[in-house]
Amino acid sequence: MDNPRVFISYSQDNDAHKAWVLKLATDLRSHGVDAILDQFDLRLGQDLRFFMEQGLSSSALVLCVCSQKYVEKVNAGIGGAGYEGMIMTQSLLKNANMDYIISIIRNNQSEQKVPLSFGSKTYIDFNDDNLYFVKYRELLMRIYGEDAAKKPPLGKNPFSSEMGQAIETKTKIESALYHSPALDGHVVFRYDNNNGIYTIGTGEYQFDTRWSGCGPNAIYAIGSVGVQLGAKEFPEYRDIVNFDFTSRTRTLRTGQVAIIKNHLSRFAAVKIGQVKASSHGASYDELEFDYHIYCGE
Repeated sequence: MDNPRVFISYSQDNDAHKAWVLKLATDLRSHGVDAILDQFDLRLGQDLRFFMEQGLSSSALVLCVCSQKYVEKVNAGIGGAGYEGMIMTQSLLKNANMDYIISIIRNNQSEQKVPLSFGSKTYIDFNDDNLYFVKYRELLMRIYGEDAAKKPPLGKNPFSSEMGQAIETKTKIESALYHSPALDGHVVFRYDNNNGIYTIGTGEYQFDTRWSGCGPNAIYAIGSVGVQLGAKEFPEYRDIVNFDFTSRTRTLRTGQVAIIKNHLSRFAAVKIGQVKASSHGASYDELEFDYHIYCGE
């Protein structure tokens, strides 16, 4: 809305109250709000009821300055405030437009903050002059619809097929981060992701190595893993028989070599490099290792 039109409904309780309403209307107009107020727009000799009806019908919003006297007059149907209240109530009942009225509380310390015909509508409390600009900004945001603009947009249903497919596609793409198809290589990866699995090789020479945190300079290797005391270099293929495969979980330390067997009884050797552990002060969990896949030996 470039210049939203609002009609200001109030009761002329006293000169101080009229001056406050005049200031509010002036401030609104200075910020692009086309505020309609009798002090601006009601000409000498003009019909009061016609002015009210025309102002109410031509405005996008109505600002009701709910002083205690205003509430009493609207409830009793007395004076201009009572007539405006009747028109607004009819509009609410006819159009079910509950956002049509914005209630502004001013000079009202009673329990009845808004007219009974307004129901349980929320309001902006301007009773405290020290909070004028805080409340004024809140009112201005409501008039321009900026209060609703602050609401975060709705995301997609995580259980919908579209979202599920997107997540599955993203996961498949990211799985490339955890696969090195070469027969020999150097790997650095975060073992706190991808369930701790890093794949080396391909086809019948593929090994899904699996790792779990142990501490600094040490890592758990899970699966069919063979170890040999003091092994620091990749062994010859014929020497793999000397490795111990009796445990499904091995604690490997930096510089140590182990043998991994896949489901087709193919073998690969891994040598542990640097191991980082977030549980011991590192920024993240990371494993570094070199490997060699025995192919054709």
